[in-house]
Amino acid sequence: MQLAQRNPSLNWEPLPLDSSGQHVAWVWFRPASMPYGLMLVVPPTVFVDAQVAAGLSVRQLILATGLDEERILYWTFNGLSFDAAGGSSPMLDQPVPPPHPGTNVNISVWIEPAQSFAIPPIVNTAPTAAIPQTAFAIGGTASGSDARSLEAIDSHWGAILQMEVRIASIRKELGGNISRLNSLNRDLNSDERRTCDSKDLQAWTDARRWLRDSISSLSRSVKEIDTGITSGAGQRHKFEEIYRKYIIPKVPFAGVAQSVNEFESYRKTMQNVLSAAQASIAKSGREAESRANAVLTRITAKMRSIRRKD
Repeated sequence: MQLAQRNPSLNWEPLPLDSSGQHVAWVWFRPASMPYGLMLVVPPTVFVDAQVAAGLSVRQLILATGLDEERILYWTFNGLSFDAAGGSSPMLDQPVPPPHPGTNVNISVWIEPAQSFAIPPIVNTAPTAAIPQTAFAIGGTASGSDARSLEAIDSHWGAILQMEVRIASIRKELGGNISRLNSLNRDLNSDERRTCDSKDLQAWTDARRWLRDSISSLSRSVKEIDTGITSGAGQRHKFEEIYRKYIIPKVPFAGVAQSVNEFESYRKTMQNVLSAAQASIAKSGREAESRANAVLTRITAKMRSIRRKD
């Protein structure tokens, strides 16, 4: 079954985890903040039965809902995001860790939207500001072409909302990386300087250069997320207004076909922003942090060696 075939939940729904129905989790299909996802809550009582707990994985939870696990895009657990890799990720089959005493396990899962319609090709892949701020509704029933365009925009917007969650998560990761690099980017203290030879001092100077360059790279990604095209300061509100005024009530409007291209272009721009931030963390931040820690570790080892001799 596809998620689109499920009506949004009006309240938490019980999700039996075994044939007896004794062990139950709770699911909320398509909450307002996740039109293409679901939220799962597993109470601590489920983990009392070791046999049930041992077989409790994200894949099994999704199968229990009747949905296709191969359409999972990614899921979040304890603030961490995991890519489902088209249902092939081994993490899908890892047992869900039990919660801390007095708490529940909370999992959010994003599902790939159904693509039962043809999406027109992109005419211009660059983001465009030609989004009709004063779009007007066309009277009468939507034609087949307009209806398909409205469905395409709806799908793109669902993907955009999913991407926003991932971008918000990596925005936090960027901030954490910048804080760690800033703390590393310091002058050596007096004990460290007395221990260093000229080679060590040069290595630390080079490491700090890497740190500064990486901080600058990570900060550019933060600025792009906070104030770029995909932010509230950019074009985000324009797309949201179109979605709210015309897509939710299924009302066709002038330029609806062109808007399909614009929504898809905006979604691709968001993907580029996300990919750039991930690359910045992987290539710049981690390498700079590794270089700096390696130099400091070497200096600390020299200090300990000198102290032992004394």
